Amino acid sequence: MRKQPKVTERTRQALSKAFWDLYAGCPETDNHPATPGLPIEKISVRQITDRAGYNRATFYLYYRDVYDLLSQIEESILSDAREVVDKRLLQGDELNFSQHMGYIAELAKNSRPYLAALLGPHGDPAFATRLKQALRPLVARFLTNDPALNPKEKDLLDEFYLAGMLAAITRWLDECDDMPIEALIQLISKHVL
Repeated sequence: MRKQPKVTERTRQALSKAFWDLYAGCPETDNHPATPGLPIEKISVRQITDRAGYNRATFYLYYRDVYDLLSQIEESILSDAREVVDKRLLQGDELNFSQHMGYIAELAKNSRPYLAALLGPHGDPAFATRLKQALRPLVARFLTNDPALNPKEKDLLDEFYLAGMLAAITRWLDECDDMPIEALIQLISKHVL
């Protein structure tokens, strides 16, 4: 049997969306009542496949288990973050904070439903650590690139900037629907840097 790429991708997306509706919670629809987000250990393959309209065997064609599905979603977001850092942020020799923060905020906005859940109360703390590692080259190159810093001082400053950046973006994603990306960047540029 030949795989059909479009069908395969649609199936993956349906399973992923069903998982995400359970993990992050979703509003009421015609077919399903509103649900709050569930911790991953409370989500079963059966719940995912019932919600997506597939059988369990189909799920196992794509994923080993629920944790594998979450891991693949996380890796996709981290891959996007690494790509933004590699292709956009590390190209120039100067820090243009507004432009660079704009790329990161745009990435966060595009991944909004995922990041809000992954960095939220049911999220995996290891994901935040992995996301900070993906963004670390940006901070190391432009914000903590002082030869007078010893490695421990540099590491502490890297963590300060990364944790603050993620906290601000997470709060913005959760609570600031009316604040444009540009206003967030301007606020941080004016009061932090």
